Amino acid sequence: MKKIFLLLMIVFAVSGCGGDKDAHKVGMLTQLNSTPEQAAKFSSGAAINFYENFNTMQMALQSEQITAVRTYKSVAEYMTANNSDLKINDAATVQLVDNFCCAMRSEEVDLKKSFDTAIDAMKSDGTLDALTEKYIRNTETPTAVEMPHFDGADTIKVAVTGDLPPLDFVNADGTPAGFNTALLAEISKRTGKNIELVQVDSGARAAALTSKQVDVIFWVVVPEDDSRPKNFDTPDGVSVTSSYYQDTVVDVNLSNLGAGF
Repeated sequence: MKKIFLLLMIVFAVSGCGGDKDAHKVGMLTQLNSTPEQAAKFSSGAAINFYENFNTMQMALQSEQITAVRTYKSVAEYMTANNSDLKINDAATVQLVDNFCCAMRSEEVDLKKSFDTAIDAMKSDGTLDALTEKYIRNTETPTAVEMPHFDGADTIKVAVTGDLPPLDFVNADGTPAGFNTALLAEISKRTGKNIELVQVDSGARAAALTSKQVDVIFWVVVPEDDSRPKNFDTPDGVSVTSSYYQDTVVDVNLSNLGAGF
């Protein structure tokens, strides 16, 4: 299977502070299908540093090892709302919209159908909008979400990483919380299936899915354009569900950096 499971699938030309790679170092969560050198080709000359988890990347920004963190706008708004030392660089916003989905093995046809049905119904009845308002637009630290339990029902194992707060979020005590967990709780109610959350490292999600350690992982589908053909990011043997959220990509800088970053 191709190693194309991305936490941030970003291959966009993004404006920065000129073309000085040494001056502009961008942190991104590790992409399993590209090296930092390959990612830098689409980043206006900025040097790309890959990080295995969100906390390490944010600490690198605070210590000025990097000049920016490249992430989704919802994550950036959470970061800046909870840390006055940080700011969003509006000039580095990517206008293309990425779609958040769930991914599962292609042979799990019934599982995909049940998730699609639940997600589509949540769009229609306003539940997704309500969850977005509560867990994303509200930038307070997410609280734990109670997962339903159905005696005798099938159990679906879903990987969480904690690396995209408040989307994929894990509390300090190890309890999954935030938008994705609330989404899964609602899917559990609508499908009558138990959902067990399994915490894994971001870079281990592909192996966790293919080895059947988990049945579902969270996934981002990037838009098609001249440099990215349709379905280029979908690995062999994997299916993705209907989109449940959309977002753009921005850079987060330290507030004391000049306007050029």
